[in-house]
Amino acid sequence: MPAGAPAAREGEPQQIGFLLADVVRLMRVDFAARAQGTGLTSTLHRLLLYVQRNEGCRQVELADWLDVRPVTVGRMIDRLEKQQLLRREADLADRRASRIHLGEAAGPVIAELKAVGDLVRARALQGLAQQERRALAGALERIRDNLSTDAARSARSTSAGRGR
Repeated sequence: MPAGAPAAREGEPQQIGFLLADVVRLMRVDFAARAQGTGLTSTLHRLLLYVQRNEGCRQVELADWLDVRPVTVGRMIDRLEKQQLLRREADLADRRASRIHLGEAAGPVIAELKAVGDLVRARALQGLAQQERRALAGALERIRDNLSTDAARSARSTSAGRGR
């Protein structure tokens, strides 16, 4: 168990949520340490990579994926636009919205972030056989899909109405 991680009581199985949170936290810390040279925060890294994977997405989609408010994503996009890493284009279907695209300076930064991601992923998966890696990815995809259903989204919005 990593230093500083809360321990499960003797005989009590580790809760999957805590274990997943620890893994994500440790991977983010490792990624941030390796990607310091970009001059961007880890959240800005994630935003840039989401846009790279979903070219032309909307600001509200990015806010949902990053679990922040749209106004916060707007400020983040402003910052990345100034560095020519992102650009906004008018949404032809909704003139109130913009579509977010990679800017002309994004290529080298994306390449660096992907290289760092490869290193972090290799470190995290060290010692796992290819079959174990595929099984882990499949299980995590199934968990994500389970939590992404309409019923799960409805339950989240109901509990959010009670104040997070």
